[in-house]
Amino acid sequence: KYHQFSGCINCGLCYAACPQFGLNPEFIGPAAITLAHRYNEDSRDHGKKERMAQLNSQNGVWSCTFVGYCSEVCPKHVDPAAAIQQGKVESSKDFLIATLKPR
Repeated sequence: KYHQFSGCINCGLCYAACPQFGLNPEFIGPAAITLAHRYNEDSRDHGKKERMAQLNSQNGVWSCTFVGYCSEVCPKHVDPAAAIQQGKVESSKDFLIATLKPR
């Protein structure tokens, strides 16, 4: 599940191409979200709860407007846009579970 997203070389081209990051430098951005999603999908990792707090934040996955330039410029074809969209699905699940789960 996570292999596609593990090829990121942290070149920063996705940040340079991202119009949302240009408008809002507080947006955590495509590479950070892709990396978080990569580890969230890895069953050997146990830090998902902490990462989801960042992904669910105001400047997390929901700040992405899905232009897709990040994926177009990625030299390793990591597809950050797909990771962000999958992150939105996980964020929705996280919210729903937190809402329905008794405290």
